This record gives sequence, structure tokens and C-alpha cells, in this order.
Amino acid sequence: MKIKFKLGVITDEVTQDIFEAAEFCKKHGLECMEVRSVNDHSPFDFTDQDIADINAAAKKYDLSVCAISAPLFKCDFDDDAAIAFHIENFEKCAMRANQIGAKMIRGFDFWDSGVSIEKRAEKYKNIAQICQKYDIICVIEADPSVHSNTPHKTAELVKVIDSPYIKVLFDPGNEVWVNEKASDDAYMAVNPYLAHIHIKDADIIDGKPDGVKIGAGLVDYKTLFARLIDDEYCGNVMLETHYRKNVELTEEQLKRPGGSTFSLGAYEASEESIVELKKIINSCKED
Repeated sequence: MKIKFKLGVITDEVTQDIFEAAEFCKKHGLECMEVRSVNDHSPFDFTDQDIADINAAAKKYDLSVCAISAPLFKCDFDDDAAIAFHIENFEKCAMRANQIGAKMIRGFDFWDSGVSIEKRAEKYKNIAQICQKYDIICVIEADPSVHSNTPHKTAELVKVIDSPYIKVLFDPGNEVWVNEKASDDAYMAVNPYLAHIHIKDADIIDGKPDGVKIGAGLVDYKTLFARLIDDEYCGNVMLETHYRKNVELTEEQLKRPGGSTFSLGAYEASEESIVELKKIINSCKED
């Protein structure tokens, strides 16, 4: 069966050096990159030089840049100043996205504090307007620390937002940190709203969730990729390793990933994971 999706990696899951990350992509036959922290700068702080480096690296290794992994709305819902800051910086990211050819920016659903889904959805109206202005999509990701902490809840939020500019970013591995499993029906829940996919794996180690290489954890990637191929999914699938060789990521690093310390041990771990991920995908093609 023919694969229609593009495979890539979030660059700081390899290194802070965008050229080294792009070379990694070329080495492993990947087609695209997603940028989060580059040169120790977060997406809200990208400089003109960061953008020039991203474009130069993409051109040198013939890659596309599909998305910016921004930390949009990883903040308190009742903090008006923080929300204004995030909206302002989302628009900066939208401008940067246009400069690097990225069509998506990642967002979240506020630190979990029990606010109603209707009120949270309302905050995304400004984001949808910015997306329309810059012709991009905001993709909302489930995260253990926010209101929409599972794929099902993210799908519910996007349904309530009801905008063509707000879609779901599906990461089945994140749910292991919430429910100590990855739901069998998660893909079906998000599929009507799906625009982007992150891939990580996790297992319960010493009584708590921890990242492991792809294929060694609790996510049934064989079944997922069989479905993606069968459904002719034509978006991007990005490795977001969250597993390290000889380095343990802290809870804070998992909550706010980025920077040189976060990227320690990342290259080797991502190399292990991309090799296993391609094996899984190839096995689905052969079935």
C-alpha cells in the first residue's frame, strides 16, 4: 500500500543545531521538520537569525518545515496578562510560520483548573482570526497538564470551537502519562478533526510513566499506522521522542520542553526511535 503522509521529526528532539537536525532528517530519509526550540530560543523568541538558519537548513537538505511547536496557552485561564501575552506571541509565530513555509502552529488548553469547555473554546476565537489572517491552522494537542489531557477531550474542545482554522494534533503517547495506557479508540475520536500527528512511546517504569523508544511501550503503533495507511492520511507524522539515552527528563522539562538541557542525549534516542518507527511503518506496507 502506498504511504501518503510525510515523516519527520521535531528538531529539538535531536539537537538545538537546526543544521544538524536537518542532516539527521536527510540521513534517515525524512521529508520534513517541525521546529520548537532552535539555538536555545523558544518559538515565542525566534530571532531573524533563527529564521534564516531554519530556511537555510531546510533548503540545504531539501526539507519542508511543516509546523511550529509553540507553547500557546500553556498558562492559567484566569491570568488575563498571560493570555494577552500568548495571543500576541501567537501572532508573531504566525508571521514566522509564513517566513519558513509552515502551515501549522501547535496550541494547548490551559493549565487544568476546572474551567468549562465553553469558556476555554471562547479564548480560541482570537486565535482563529489570526490563523485566517496568516492562512495557517492551529493544532491543539492533548497534554497531561492541561484541561484537554486526552485525545478524546481535545476532539471535544475542537468540536466546540467549531472553526476550520482549529484542528486536532493527535499524540497517542501522551495519554500514557494520564491514564497509564493509550486508548484503543483514540484515533477514531480525533479523526474527524485530525490535521497533524506526533509520535512518542511510553511505559510504566518503577510505578510511573516514562518515555521509551518507539515500539517498546504501551502504544499500539502497528495498528495506528495500518489505519493511517488504509485511510490514506496525507498529513505529517512527526517523531517527538521524549526519551533520552543516559539522561532522565524532569517533569518540568516534559511540561515545558526546549533548550540545550532538554536536547541532551536526544540525538541517539531519536535515532533509535526513528529506526524502529520506520520498521513498524514498513511492516504495515507489507501486510
